Amino acid sequence: MKYGFWRNLVGWYWRIGKLRRAIALAMLGLLTVLAVACNSNNGADAVRQRDLQQHKASSTNCQSLQHDGGETKVCGQPQKIVALSPNMLEILLALNIQAVGYADYFSLPSSKFDRPSQQIPFLGKRVTNQPANLGTADNPSLEAIAQLQPDLILGETYSNQDEYALLSQIAPTLLFAYTVDDQWQKQIRVIAKAFGKSEQAEKVIAQHTERLERAQKVLQPIVSKYPRVLLLGSERLDQGVQIDPYNHKSYCSALLKEVGFQLVFPANSEGKEAQGGNVSLEILPQLAADLIVIQAYNSGFSKPGKDLVSDQIASVKQQWNNNAIAQSLPAKKSGRVYFTSAYLCRAMPGPIGAEIFLSQLQQQLSPDTK
Repeated sequence: MKYGFWRNLVGWYWRIGKLRRAIALAMLGLLTVLAVACNSNNGADAVRQRDLQQHKASSTNCQSLQHDGGETKVCGQPQKIVALSPNMLEILLALNIQAVGYADYFSLPSSKFDRPSQQIPFLGKRVTNQPANLGTADNPSLEAIAQLQPDLILGETYSNQDEYALLSQIAPTLLFAYTVDDQWQKQIRVIAKAFGKSEQAEKVIAQHTERLERAQKVLQPIVSKYPRVLLLGSERLDQGVQIDPYNHKSYCSALLKEVGFQLVFPANSEGKEAQGGNVSLEILPQLAADLIVIQAYNSGFSKPGKDLVSDQIASVKQQWNNNAIAQSLPAKKSGRVYFTSAYLCRAMPGPIGAEIFLSQLQQQLSPDTK
């Protein structure tokens, strides 16, 4: 898998619980009935549930949507949506749509995101409700999803293709391939169509294009003076680094190229993208880089601090400042080493991730224009 290396790097879990999924297939109908019963403790809830079911049954406003996982019929305008990855949540939020349930790439500790701005990296500040925590993207809780009785489920082919049939029994399900290029534009157009928000999708795409153009103009003096960028990713420097996109690929590399920078590679290796594995820090002095951008990450979210983003960066930044090879690099000596979160670059390959990264890049590089 082209992007499987990123999953391994951040500690994603391979699908487990196959037996549970088999049981879920047999019990799914019962779970849904139980969910209805549990959510109908009084007459008002029962009436609302009945009206919702009648609306679904009588709806004639149906459309077939093509997606990377197949073709799915979606009727009416979905009200309760489940997002099974940061990428899917990102696209929903870009369309001003909230999710009732969410599964991150990491195992986040909260059972319910009742303080989303503190519990969900980056995207939480845009979440205005309190979505349920559905587990991880690779191993979402089918029981919890069924209890939410969603109208639409959004997931990824890499993580959810094996359980696509089960998810589709709960609600119409759309799956998309994880990509780090502008494929998000195709995804947002399909998803927007399900909500009758195609005009909003085109607006988001246009805003992204304008944002890139502005960043190109702002950064042009810096690109002219310091054109060569070494983009690295690491959690532990003693285990080496990934050179992006030589032996890894993230959305940040695409954005850096789009605003005009040249990415630095080891000799004779340009074009070997997403090969996986780390390289030793000893190779870095051989690379002539004007700027270094480090995508730092910390795969341990079980005990997050007050600031999830700062926690992602702090450890690697300290390691970098204490490493003799890192300190010897010309870019370090001239103060042109910058840190960002790998979660931002690799988990959010869409319009919001691009907006945040480009904003950070301009803020961090602006002193070089003086």
